[in-house]
Amino acid sequence: MTTLYILSSSPFTHVDVCKVIGGGTAGNAIATRLALDPAGYSVAVVETGSFYELDNSNRTTVAGYDYYAVQTDTPPSFVNYDIPTVPQAGYNNRTIQYPQGRTFGGRYSLIRHASRSTSLMRYSSVLNYMAYHRPTIGSMQMWADAVEDQDWTWDNVLPFFKKSVNFHPPDYSKINPQFDIQYDESVLTPPGGPIQLSYGNHMFDYGLALQDGFETIGIAAINGSNAGSLIGYGPQTFTLNPVGATRDSSKTSFLEFAMQNTNIKIYQRTTAKRILFDGNKKATGVVVEMQGIHPTAQYTLSARREVIVSAGAFHSPQLLMVSGIGPLATLKDLNIPIVAESEGVGQNMWDQPWISQAYKTTYETQTQLILNNPNVTATAVNQYLTKQSGLLAGIGGGESAGWEKLPFPSRGSLSNTTRALFSRFPSDWPELEFIPLAYSATPENVSSTDHYMTAGACLVAPLSRGDMTIVSNDTNDHPVIDPAWMTHPGDMEMMVQAFKRVREWVNASGVAIEEYGSSADVRTDAQIVEWIRENGGAMGPSSNPAAVLDSHARVRGVTGLRVVDASAFPFCPPGHPMATVYMLAEKIADYISRGE
Repeated sequence: MTTLYILSSSPFTHVDVCKVIGGGTAGNAIATRLALDPAGYSVAVVETGSFYELDNSNRTTVAGYDYYAVQTDTPPSFVNYDIPTVPQAGYNNRTIQYPQGRTFGGRYSLIRHASRSTSLMRYSSVLNYMAYHRPTIGSMQMWADAVEDQDWTWDNVLPFFKKSVNFHPPDYSKINPQFDIQYDESVLTPPGGPIQLSYGNHMFDYGLALQDGFETIGIAAINGSNAGSLIGYGPQTFTLNPVGATRDSSKTSFLEFAMQNTNIKIYQRTTAKRILFDGNKKATGVVVEMQGIHPTAQYTLSARREVIVSAGAFHSPQLLMVSGIGPLATLKDLNIPIVAESEGVGQNMWDQPWISQAYKTTYETQTQLILNNPNVTATAVNQYLTKQSGLLAGIGGGESAGWEKLPFPSRGSLSNTTRALFSRFPSDWPELEFIPLAYSATPENVSSTDHYMTAGACLVAPLSRGDMTIVSNDTNDHPVIDPAWMTHPGDMEMMVQAFKRVREWVNASGVAIEEYGSSADVRTDAQIVEWIRENGGAMGPSSNPAAVLDSHARVRGVTGLRVVDASAFPFCPPGHPMATVYMLAEKIADYISRGE
């Protein structure tokens, strides 16, 4: 049976049991689980964007094109927002672009690395580097303690991590068997799904040398990054389907399965304007606006049971505020009717500072592919299409990612105060992550045989805290974002040491011919500080809603409303948050199905 909806300038209403606002990483996952629930929920997903295969071609599908998928220094995109931060004091008052996914599969958070080396870090299941790893046992205990609910300890959330993924062991017919990848099979089985998890179908051999470099500087191998331990090194797993060597996003995995097997409703190119409440402060629906109709053509989507906000780390708090839930002063200043005063909305933002250094190397990288070398490109395309192997069949990074708590003697360079602050993190929570990428900035006179790569470090235990707010009651206006990067002096102390550790690692590995770019001539601590202020960027954000949500992601002060995305984290766990976002969606869906 076909249902026809006629849109006009006058409001109309369509009713479902659950409305999910945001068709991104968490939104698609929780919507699919509810649509599949035997209770027979009627579920609808509202997404500002559309389908990325239509809007962004194969740049978001082919694994080796992830470099193009995450670029932001191009004209406005159909698949992401481009939100400027306020001037950042820690980065010499630079304003940095903060994209966020605007497409099915890409809503939780996207971060632009502002370094002139053009290395980027992204977080959205559509536009990221597909890195999937889980947090540590200690960080999940910290989570459980923060929300005062031991249902969030590692042992209690591991089943929900496992539920989402179907793991593929490494295929050594396509990956160099010398990598001899180690992993804990018990935390990856039995097969779940629908997300396909693998090591990809290509790894660059520089990764083997970088592993030797880690051993030399005192970082030992670990048994994978999905068993609750991160300190050490090893290849990353990725949300990459090895059958076709393609990206597996929440759209291609969860949403497509729901579209084929349930009656889920999809509202594309539709923007949520505000959440509606009845006299008892129960969420009853959402006012939306559809693109391509008329700017004032708004209508109401009603929900009999719940409205679930999964609009991403910045747009979810924005939607709460324009709907009357947020800091009292902000709501009063903008004449927004107050539904529930909640001072924590948009506050206590954690973000992970990132630096990257470029190196010329003797090893093959993606340099010639990115430069469109005709011979290299032709070979790569042929290998990809015929054997799903070669340069386009892997993400071009993560062959050897490392994690550490800064060791002595480097740790001795930190002040006593800074060492004490970092000691408050759990013992298994790393402070630094080291990441190689198979591309970087290149000189103008690069030859057809030259290769360059990036080696970067991220502070995954940041001390600086930021916030976000709104400037109007209109969700078409960007939220105001202040990550406050590097404003805590302890972060700068740690990042100075991270800069040095990257050099130690690369030099110990023997992969580099020379360091290239603005970092090459930097030597003293004062020079490193200034370089970081001019070139630093960021990794994955999160906001602390401890005063906003309860431990089941329900918004305090109202009923029938939850927030399920990275903004619902009590803090930002170490590293890449995608796996944790999926776990959150799975766990909250389980709460809902059990009537909690």
